[in-house]
Amino acid sequence: MPSPDGIFANWRSLVDNNILATIRTTFELPPEDNYVYRAESFAMTLAQIEEEVHAGNLKWKYQAHGQQIEVPSTDITAYTLIFSPTTHTAKALTSLHSNAKKGSPRATVAEYLQSRRLSPFKIPKSKAHINPYYDVWVQSCQSTTFLGPLPDPSYSHPLHAKQTHPVLPVLYHHFGCVVPTWEALNIIAQLGKGGVIDMASGNGYWTYMLRRMNVEVVAIDNMASEYRTMWISNTVKADGIEYLRKNAGGQGKVLLMVYIITAGTFTRRLLDAYRGDRIVVVGTQNRNRYTGFTDCTIEEYFEKEMTDWEKVCRIEMPSFAGKDEAMFIWEKNCDRATT
Repeated sequence: MPSPDGIFANWRSLVDNNILATIRTTFELPPEDNYVYRAESFAMTLAQIEEEVHAGNLKWKYQAHGQQIEVPSTDITAYTLIFSPTTHTAKALTSLHSNAKKGSPRATVAEYLQSRRLSPFKIPKSKAHINPYYDVWVQSCQSTTFLGPLPDPSYSHPLHAKQTHPVLPVLYHHFGCVVPTWEALNIIAQLGKGGVIDMASGNGYWTYMLRRMNVEVVAIDNMASEYRTMWISNTVKADGIEYLRKNAGGQGKVLLMVYIITAGTFTRRLLDAYRGDRIVVVGTQNRNRYTGFTDCTIEEYFEKEMTDWEKVCRIEMPSFAGKDEAMFIWEKNCDRATT
């Protein structure tokens, strides 16, 4: 694999607007590639995934007035532009809604995302920011005809949480579970002047992106999962809870948790062990509870169990077909803690 810095230095765009061809070229994969991409019960080689994708049957289906409809590519573009570094997110979200046909999936998605957004941060636009994962994600939305998450119960039902488009495990292995946006990275950089702990950091893409913005980040992971690409070479291999206990509970540092696991009691014990005053969680915001906890959403847990913390930010994040991602920020509220 070429070096991460080399990938970014040579990045221009996708190869022929083809995600899998881009993966082969960017990561210099061999012509006869027998690596098996795994996620949950999914297991396929790149060649098998290409066959599934080329069949053209893996499209996300939207309905309006009880009828399945074709989603215009311009609507999909309007959705992906929300997360572009060249746009102001809130303004792009307003445009997504104001230019939508009444009752259309685009209008429904825009209304839902607007109703969820909570952010006091003002982030400047950037024409120079490089993010290969964002570019690949944009094409994935066009390929799957996906223009954003829906608020209805069927979309967010837990039974649907494990559904996986064949291309997703490839992106998970080479980039990670969620695309770090220009907005999200800037917010974390503003809050993380004293440093960031990237807990369960996986292959380190979020850490790498933050370090490119001169943020001091320590990446912690038990390395139990397999990744085909590693973006950093100095992940601290450790149990996250033990790391916090041995390092002043992370006091003075932002605790970043991207796609934290739901199994067992790890998330609860991790939050109990943290002694800092800012927690950033990136993951599921709807009720399928794919990340965080198996019995409640992350917001429900904080409202019930962590009453001395105040939610100060909730922004939409790029979602893959069938998913609904967001970034949440909680700050320790000393007034609540002493009440």
